[in-house]
Amino acid sequence: MKKNTLEEQVHPFTFLQKKFFLFNTTDELSLLPQMPEEQLTYFLNQAFTKKRKIILQLNQLNYDSDFTEVTGYIRSTSSKRPQIILENPLNRMTYLVLPSDIRHIRLP
Repeated sequence: MKKNTLEEQVHPFTFLQKKFFLFNTTDELSLLPQMPEEQLTYFLNQAFTKKRKIILQLNQLNYDSDFTEVTGYIRSTSSKRPQIILENPLNRMTYLVLPSDIRHIRLP
């Protein structure tokens, strides 16, 4: 049997990290090359018209030193603002992504 000791400190929200996993961290990811703008536009249009699930690797943001990946389906794009709405029904998350923040697109 496993003993519960003070040496084994468990964070009270560790079970949430496994159930509601939002982003992959750089420990698990490899930095993929920046795709050209034309290629990004083509893949985004294909994913939207064919309703395909995609993984977006985002560039590093000013306030964050790590890059992240988000997964989901493109639901709509705003013609007034250059934003992409990416929804992940698995964890019920919606992401607003600027096209300039996208580094790489791939299929899961």
